[in-house]
Amino acid sequence: MDGAEVHKKPAAGASFATTRPDLELQLSEARQSIRTLQQELEQTSQGLVVLTLELETRVDERTAELRAAQEELERTNSELLQLTLELEDRVSERTAELEARTEEMKAISQQLWQAAKLATMGELAASIAHELNNPLATITLRIESLLMQLASGDPRRNELEIIGQESERMAGLVASLLQFSRRSAQQISTVDLREEIDNTLDLIHFHLRNHRIEIVREVPPVCTAVHADRQQLRQLLLNLFTNASDAMPRGGTLTIRVAELKTTNHVTIEIADTGVGIPPELIGKVTDPFFTTKGEGKGTGLGLAICRRIVQEHHGTFEISSEGKPGKGTTVRVALPAGNGSHNPPSPEGDQSTRIRGPRCRIL
Repeated sequence: MDGAEVHKKPAAGASFATTRPDLELQLSEARQSIRTLQQELEQTSQGLVVLTLELETRVDERTAELRAAQEELERTNSELLQLTLELEDRVSERTAELEARTEEMKAISQQLWQAAKLATMGELAASIAHELNNPLATITLRIESLLMQLASGDPRRNELEIIGQESERMAGLVASLLQFSRRSAQQISTVDLREEIDNTLDLIHFHLRNHRIEIVREVPPVCTAVHADRQQLRQLLLNLFTNASDAMPRGGTLTIRVAELKTTNHVTIEIADTGVGIPPELIGKVTDPFFTTKGEGKGTGLGLAICRRIVQEHHGTFEISSEGKPGKGTTVRVALPAGNGSHNPPSPEGDQSTRIRGPRCRIL
């Protein structure tokens, strides 16, 4: 071992003594670093908690906003659906109204055409009646001439007298038809009601007989005269008589009553039949123009409307009553001012002069 460097190992105690301060320093630094990291971690954790809470708050707010928007959208959709349904209902109702109006206009057009046709036929009938006057006058003159040539006891006189009477009756019917067809301004005068009833019945005598209608007259021998236009009064009676006849297709009884109401200074005319009556659901339409229950071509729906207008223009009242049962028939009651006294002026509300009571009836 000569000449060689000898290395001696330090003692264990001496080596530990020299390194311990460094270790403690490092340990202290490590602990300090750990505490720093823990503080930073706590701060980071607190920041995360704050951020989490803030994020949850924002999410809740956003969720509430979305929920509110969704509810508003649903409410809007519900309102739109309701509006759509209401619009569809209104469109359906309006469409139904337009269709009903269209059908009504078609019916009115058809009825107006029928009324115009009837007016033309009336003018033609009046023209024919006028032309019948000449041959009837010739027949009457020839009968009178033949009667003058025959002796009073000649059996042929009876047949000629019958022919003469029938010719005169035909001439009276033609005269009545011509008078009825003339158009003129209203001329109010004192009219014998019994005479006008008889003349009107004579005008439709064959029509009533062919329909097997029995006439019952409850008319006093002397009737109080009425203030009326003769032609319009005859039209009123003709419409009511014909209407009553049409309500008894298998025959029946037509009763005519006349009475005086001294308390109101009016004369009443009742026309009662034993016909089919009128259903209760049609009561409100009974006097509407162009409303009729008759078959096509058998009525214009103007009869009662015209009758009501005539009565109103004469300052009277017009009532219709019916039980709506077949066989019970209908009663029309007209009151006109009496001709032996004054009458009240018409009320401004003309429709009040027409009263319909109970189940009521008839259309011409």
